[in-house]
Amino acid sequence: MNNIQIACYSLIASGFFLAGLLLVQLQGYLSQSAQAEMVISRQDFTVMTARTKSDEEAVFVLNNATNRLLIYTAELRAEGRGRLELVGNEDISRLFEGRTRNSNR
Repeated sequence: MNNIQIACYSLIASGFFLAGLLLVQLQGYLSQSAQAEMVISRQDFTVMTARTKSDEEAVFVLNNATNRLLIYTAELRAEGRGRLELVGNEDISRLFEGRTRNSNR
C-alpha cells in the first residue's frame, strides 16, 4: 500500500467520522416535536406559540365561541422586540362549510 492509498483511506474514514458527528448533532433538530407548554386552552380560547421565521415568533389565538383564528407575530430582534402585529384574522368555520361527516373530499 503506497502513501496515496493511505491518504485516500484516511480521508474516507475521516469523512464518515464527520458525517456521524453531524448526524448526532442534528438529531435534536430533526426530532423536535410540539411541546405541551406552548399551548394553553382556557374556556373558549386556545393559544399557541410557534417560531415562524428565524427572527420571528407567532401567537395563534383560536376563539372557539366565534370560530375565529387570530395570528399575531412578534419579532425577536432588538429593534422590533415588544411589538405584536396582527397578521391574520380568519373565520375557520368557512373551511368546513358544505362538508358532511361522510364526505371524502
